Amino acid sequence: MSRGRGRDSSVWLRGALLGLIVIVPGARPDPITGTAVSSPNWEILVTDFGYADFALDRRPGFVGREYLSGEWATAVGYVTPDGPAGPRWLQPLWLYPDWTSNSDFGVEQPVEPPGRNTPTNQWGFPVLRSVVTNAHLRVVLTYEMIDTGMGIAAGIVPRTQSRPPGFLRTDRYVFRQTCSVTNRSASLLRQVRLFQFVHGLESRCAAFDDRDYGGPLGEFHYDLTLQGRSMARDSRTGETVWLHDVLTLHVDHPPAAWECGYFGRWNVDSHITGKPPVGVHWSVETNGLSGLDWFMPPEGRYVSGALALDLGDLAPGEGVSRTFLLSVATWKVQLLPVRVLAVRWESPGNLVLAVASTNAAAGRLGLATTPVLGLNGASGWRPVWRTACETDPGAPDCYHFVLPVEPAQGAAFYRVETWLPP
Repeated sequence: MSRGRGRDSSVWLRGALLGLIVIVPGARPDPITGTAVSSPNWEILVTDFGYADFALDRRPGFVGREYLSGEWATAVGYVTPDGPAGPRWLQPLWLYPDWTSNSDFGVEQPVEPPGRNTPTNQWGFPVLRSVVTNAHLRVVLTYEMIDTGMGIAAGIVPRTQSRPPGFLRTDRYVFRQTCSVTNRSASLLRQVRLFQFVHGLESRCAAFDDRDYGGPLGEFHYDLTLQGRSMARDSRTGETVWLHDVLTLHVDHPPAAWECGYFGRWNVDSHITGKPPVGVHWSVETNGLSGLDWFMPPEGRYVSGALALDLGDLAPGEGVSRTFLLSVATWKVQLLPVRVLAVRWESPGNLVLAVASTNAAAGRLGLATTPVLGLNGASGWRPVWRTACETDPGAPDCYHFVLPVEPAQGAAFYRVETWLPP
């Protein structure tokens, strides 16, 4: 299984459910351990602190391909009688880039089944748990995969923008992590705040969208969605394909704060060792999430985001639980013929494209743009990240794109892409 992270290639072997990740000798050894929380389509490997550096594809042809290639990490902050504590990360050592965090948590119980026998949830997936503590808090972390049947909505339009709302449908299998935070000290802890951070190595943009699009788990409609593209090899055919990947952090409580931004800068900061000098992780540590709900870095990569949930004041022995979801979605991007049905303007300043797919296997259609037609290579076309196609209820094979066009935007060209199941 190729690591495929922009570092020297190494071969990886995935262990059993409660096993370790074992590295076969390569150019750079990584001290990564993790427990696989798996579904038929993908899995995530979590440490005892609820941190993950790996989310891996399990689909035929792409087994071992990474979705996350970055970070899934939890932090908590509060005020003690002696003053503020944190926010502090639960995970002491972050990986690729490798750096030591401000964590003061230790492991009370490693990731394992919560009882003598491994329990399963209603979908038949194992339920796992770990417990970490510091001087004031005991945090119980529960991990499981759930089957939503059809996937859930991942909002992609920033909450403060007037663009038409839009979402993408995720993979049917969703990772659920529940954090139960209890005051184990003898004093009142005030203003307890829980943070969840996500970074995807190949992600190119991030948006925070709080619209309710309904569907399964519709209450988890506070979404921080990362989108990106990467090339991958289909081991079944040997061909290299373009994949459009989506990673979304969902919560079911209105967050107190959020931020989309950097996790270091591509081709500027090291992404191998050392704490990235800029990024959302610094805002978490200073309890200063900016409220920025859209970010697309000029460097092209190293995008992250975080949500903060207020838990209130906790008396000695009192606890509160919150649940985070992590979903993935992926499509193979191809340029296949489509039928253009209509191009029209709608007020105020919206361009509407109506097209029909000619491929029965299409999962959906996507849109890309370029300012100059001569740039026909892959690097010359940029996905229109904040626009999703909507189907016409009267014509299921008809898709509509609605594009806000600013008067000063200038000329642009668009092409419709066919997104196929990988």
